[in-house]
Amino acid sequence: MEPEKIIFPCDYPIKVVARASDDLRERIDAVFAAHFGAFETHRVAVRPSANANFVAFTYTMVVQHVDQLGKLHVELQASEGVVMVL
Repeated sequence: MEPEKIIFPCDYPIKVVARASDDLRERIDAVFAAHFGAFETHRVAVRPSANANFVAFTYTMVVQHVDQLGKLHVELQASEGVVMVL
């Protein structure tokens, strides 16, 4: 059976896990804004870890094409403190 294909444009959840820091949200938001333009805050869910050492963000963005995801992933992985992008 062939895997289901994503049909673009679509709402797509992107999870970012990073080490907590004072400017983390601003930096991660700036990366997303560079790729998607201005977005509403309700499109982002934030969950700190139990000891508040890490933060998990889930951005649900309207993705236009697969290349947009690839470029975003590369930039997020290169961002200071980011440990995982899903």
